[in-house]
Formats: sequence, C-alpha cells, structure tokens
Amino acid sequence: MLAASPAPTKEPATDPPAADNAKCRQIVDGARRVFLAHGFEGASMNDIAKEAGVSKGTLYVYFENKERLFAAIVEEERSSHVERIFEFDYNSPDVEGTLLELSTAITAFICQPRIISAMRAVMGITERMPDIGAHFYNSGPGHSRKQLAKYLDLRVAAGQLEIDDTELAAAQFLEMSHGPLLKPMFFMANNTPPTKARIREVAQSAVRVFMAAYGVKK
Repeated sequence: MLAASPAPTKEPATDPPAADNAKCRQIVDGARRVFLAHGFEGASMNDIAKEAGVSKGTLYVYFENKERLFAAIVEEERSSHVERIFEFDYNSPDVEGTLLELSTAITAFICQPRIISAMRAVMGITERMPDIGAHFYNSGPGHSRKQLAKYLDLRVAAGQLEIDDTELAAAQFLEMSHGPLLKPMFFMANNTPPTKARIREVAQSAVRVFMAAYGVKK
C-alpha cells in the first residue's frame, strides 16, 4: 500500500481552489513534472514545492497530501481526454461506424503505459481514500458509460437498436472494447502496448458482438 505524505501541523484545506486559479495551476504543472520524473512513490511534497516554485506551506493550502495532488492530476488528464473522445455526432445514424471509432479511441488512450501506471496508483490509495477512487471512476469509466448510453438512447428512439438497459449495454460494449487489451497490461501479464491494428481488430469484434445482440433484426 502506498504511504501517505506527512501532513504539516497547520490544518490544511481539504478542497483545492478552482482549476483556473493561477497558483493551483502552477502547483499542478510542477507536480506533474515531478511525478513523471520520479514516479508516485519517489516523489515528495518537498520536491513538488521546489519544482512548482512555491513554499511547502502554500502547497499544503491547496492539497493536503501528495495522494490528493496525484489524483487531481490523473483526473484532470483523464477527464479532458475522455471529454474530447466523446465529442462526436450523437445524431449519426451510422451506429457501427460510430461505435468502431469510439472503441478505438478509448482503447488507444487507456492502454498507454503512463495511463495504466496512474490507474494502478489511484487503486493503491482508494481503500484509504475512497472519495478519490469514486471521483476517478465517475470522471472516467462512469462518464464514458453515461455518454455512450446517451448515444444508444437516441439510436433506440430512431429504431436502429433494441436495448432495454442502455447503461448496461454501454458498459458491456466498453468492456468488450478494451478489457482484453487493458487487463493484461494492468496486471503486468503483458507490458507491450497493443498496436493500432490490434486495437482496431478488437474494436471490430466488439462491434460485431454488440450489433448481434442489440441490432434490429431485419
């Protein structure tokens, strides 16, 4: 289990300021550089304060420990990428094409070694700080499921799909898309990222299975 950084004697604020706050941005950017250079366990709040150009006291005003700072960085990167992935045409009648591109984009993103390392780190602190795990899930996997379910709802209404529970169907599709590639990497059974060709092959298979289950029978 990851060890928490010692807190200062002064009671720290539990909620960091908004992301557009210049000082918060300065700290987050500095922390990102430290985590990339030294990893989670190798990074210290002293290192982060020095890299960000702030005092340690100022750092603790914004983030109470390195776990919350790290989780904020991971959530920021993950949510911003996921938001861009789901900027597609929700009115597109090309269900198979839309699902194929969505599957490919999501899998290519989350199967990056740095993203998987970040996921492992968040998992390591979730038992002690469940709110961090919940926030990470809601802004990443949970958000993806809900956004895909919105698209499926529209396709059901258009008579292109037959689905009783679109959130369940969305979860099933996402798991088929990245599960076979992500899990071996997450548990270090395979440390080689999948090729673009392999990602697309798995995506095509996921689309075929999904459409066989939920496509309107002609």
